[in-house]
Amino acid sequence: MNGHRTFAASSVGIGLLGLLGLLACDPVQSDEIAALGGEAPGVPEGPLHRPGQPCVLCHDGAGGDPSAFSVAGTVFETPSTSAGASGVTVAMTDSTGSTHSATTNAAGNFYVTPSEWTPTYPITTTTLESGRVSTPMYGEIGRNGSCAGCHSYPAAAGAGSPGRVSLVPP
Repeated sequence: MNGHRTFAASSVGIGLLGLLGLLACDPVQSDEIAALGGEAPGVPEGPLHRPGQPCVLCHDGAGGDPSAFSVAGTVFETPSTSAGASGVTVAMTDSTGSTHSATTNAAGNFYVTPSEWTPTYPITTTTLESGRVSTPMYGEIGRNGSCAGCHSYPAAAGAGSPGRVSLVPP
């Protein structure tokens, strides 16, 4: 009888793991990730990859790897260029008044991990600051931490996109 209990407990455990696996698989998210396409040739996965794409779509912490981001995005030189603006400080304030700044890398990407800052939405991005220009920002991040969730290219006023985040306003 002890062998029967062990088998039953193992079966229940395997069943629960299977159920958890199904719950963790989000077909909508999987389709959105697939729609992004593959990596750019010659750009390895890491901090410089996928500029202008919705970072938190993959970096949501659900799988443990890639790591989770609270907020992440890309700042471009101009609204119509694919050149990222490096060394730009992105100043953010959440709805509780907590502030945090992040600096863009060589691809124009920036990201904030939950261990650095866990904001309470909505977030206001107040300025983009570089040694060359200071651009005030007025948008509110209310849905998730991916700037590209709303800021797509090209701008689509009817679809609600103001276009890329850039040092030079559109």
